[in-house]
Amino acid sequence: MKKILIIAANPPATSRLRLEQEIRDVEEAIRRSRFREQFKLEIRVAARPIDMRRALLDIEPQIVHFCGHGEGQSGLVLEDVTGLPKLVSSEALSSLFQLFTNSVECVLLNACYSEVQADAIVQHINYVIGMNQEIRDDAAIAFAVGFYDALGAGRSVEFAYKLGCVAIQTAIHKNTTGDRKLIPVDVVGESRTIEEHLKPVLKRKRLTFDYTRLEDLLKTGRWKEADQETFTIMLRIADCEAKQYLDVEDIQKFPFEDLKTIDNLWITHSNSHFGFTVQNKIWKSKEIDGNPHSGVKTFRAFGDYVGWRMKYTVDRKEDYK
Repeated sequence: MKKILIIAANPPATSRLRLEQEIRDVEEAIRRSRFREQFKLEIRVAARPIDMRRALLDIEPQIVHFCGHGEGQSGLVLEDVTGLPKLVSSEALSSLFQLFTNSVECVLLNACYSEVQADAIVQHINYVIGMNQEIRDDAAIAFAVGFYDALGAGRSVEFAYKLGCVAIQTAIHKNTTGDRKLIPVDVVGESRTIEEHLKPVLKRKRLTFDYTRLEDLLKTGRWKEADQETFTIMLRIADCEAKQYLDVEDIQKFPFEDLKTIDNLWITHSNSHFGFTVQNKIWKSKEIDGNPHSGVKTFRAFGDYVGWRMKYTVDRKEDYK
């Protein structure tokens, strides 16, 4: 069971937001989802800082969703005891979430200019989403619905973030020339537009992984077990444990530092027989006449060379398994 805590604040002295609709639409997204039994929604409205602290303690949520106003460097807008706006600084939010790093998995700040707070919170929470500009109600709601549609379908936070961004794109209006996408925004009584680069920003905490077991396996020459441990570690780093494979996009985003660490461990303890660097040299070598564009033939030759494939003969015709 994943618990989602929605913290909403729209003090009377601030411009009116459609928070009730955002909350209602999120509830509907979860209610109609395939895995609705795996989620529980908790809501705190007209929230004060003390309400946020108590909710984190009492509910122990995995996902925290803030909807309301953001003031960039000044902080997020909650309410004080009299209902007036109360700014909560990035530093205060970072300190608060540091205490809940073992329970909170994702924070969604659906508020204008909240990327600043996302940068502060992501030091302690694995995934934090903030907004890099002002964002109109319909775009904020569209993102939230797309995000929870995906989570409710069993997808990862990263996939849910991408679907939320697509949902915003479908809510964006084109100008009369059709060459740019624009979102109208009301700012202090003025009507202006935000351009296409408006986008929620996903921040991911730099995770550190323990390579002790992998190193122990390599030191003792248990290559098959080390290979499986490497695969397990790479799935965790790429957040691909659910699907159990890495596609091209996952590989392109794979952190260089971790790739280098794994490669160095294999090279060091195999006396340069194994490792990504060694495989790359073989792939490019003349022995298999390989290049990145030669397709299946090169892949088969590479597999034969490094022992991934075994040859056998059927009816005097060479085949492969």
